[in-house]
Amino acid sequence: MAVFTCSLFSKMLVKDIRVTVTLPLPDYFDAVMPGGRKIPERGKKYPVLWLLHGFASDDSSWLRGSGIERYAQARRLAVVMPDCGNSFYRNIGELPRCFDFLTEELPQLLQFTFSLSARREDNFIAGMSMGGYGAFKAAFTRPDLYAAAASLSGGLEPVTGKNHDETPERMANPLTIPWRMRVFGENYAEFEPAREDLRQLVCAMSVPGRTLPDLYMCCGRQDPFHGDNLHFRDFLVQKGLSVTFEDGPGFHNFDFWDPFIRRVVNWLPIRSR
Repeated sequence: MAVFTCSLFSKMLVKDIRVTVTLPLPDYFDAVMPGGRKIPERGKKYPVLWLLHGFASDDSSWLRGSGIERYAQARRLAVVMPDCGNSFYRNIGELPRCFDFLTEELPQLLQFTFSLSARREDNFIAGMSMGGYGAFKAAFTRPDLYAAAASLSGGLEPVTGKNHDETPERMANPLTIPWRMRVFGENYAEFEPAREDLRQLVCAMSVPGRTLPDLYMCCGRQDPFHGDNLHFRDFLVQKGLSVTFEDGPGFHNFDFWDPFIRRVVNWLPIRSR
């Protein structure tokens, strides 16, 4: 693999954003031995996984915490990991057009810069925790862009979920104001259900004749988000969507996410090349 870490100026965000990109390359011995894998012909485009980080993380988190580089190499898959701060991939907050940047501007910039396919069938999106929410939000809002979406321990119901931690003791201490309040405002006043509630987005997306992304979910059984993930899976099934769901022993950390991002990569419907 080749790994690139670069800063890109975003007109939408009016600032530089750091992005890490991994590109699959032929193994040296594959390339020189008879019958080995050759360097792709000029003009060939890589399928790409847009891989989102969680809260309090950045574009380096997946590389430092998992073997995503090796897993993607095995499937000849490019991976794009942008640093979107604690934005929850929204158009409101510290990065006021983060969602538009992720789904519109960033693909245009990187498809121009790297050999990334713009075809829907070659584009996939995934993320862990906050990034799981962001991946599903992108897939449900723009099903025309992604063939598949995966959520690993996703915070899929950030306002309506059961795992709130707004105890009187925590709310009295300004240093421990829960992350949801920091992102969505006091009493969640900045939360916009029509654009940010995944259940509403699923209902709006599910219209006759529309091609929907393949969906994958996983969560550790000891993860505080496990219950919300089960409820959301049941909601998707009730709405007639096909979703692959897996769980197992594990907490909200890379000990769980590393083996499961490998499962995600192997699950992706990548066309043979």
